[in-house]
Amino acid sequence: MTSASKGYRDGILSAWQGEQWGREFFELLAAGTDDVDRRAKWEVLAELERATGDILLPLVAAADAPREKRADPDAAAAAYGALPYADALQQMMTLVEPAIERFRELLDMAPEEDREAVQILFDHEAAIQEFAKRELAGDTETSLDPVRDVIARARASELAA
Repeated sequence: MTSASKGYRDGILSAWQGEQWGREFFELLAAGTDDVDRRAKWEVLAELERATGDILLPLVAAADAPREKRADPDAAAAAYGALPYADALQQMMTLVEPAIERFRELLDMAPEEDREAVQILFDHEAAIQEFAKRELAGDTETSLDPVRDVIARARASELAA
């Protein structure tokens, strides 16, 4: 295995693990809020993470691959949920920027047969960023539209589990 293919495989595995963590994180945020509107938005973001993880599952070859150390989702959701909503969204925008760059690199490395899945991975992160931008701009009516578009593409894909 070349170092480039190992880097790609490791990147896909890391992304898949991140989707599992993200799903749990958003589910915990949803469960931890009394705000019905925010709960619904966190639930849609959890569904985005689930749909993206499902698309990546066929690309994750080894079930016994080492798991990355990640922050405890319970503690992360509690800390994040305690932030004022605008601060949480601003932090979300900051946190997704490096992921967008990592996923752009994976997209550049992806073999043709993986490109659809990796494009959805990239697009899902851009959709989260767009959601946060729209929310911060007060565009709460359409903030989830980019997220729902990626979920629909993921669910309609032949790659969906």
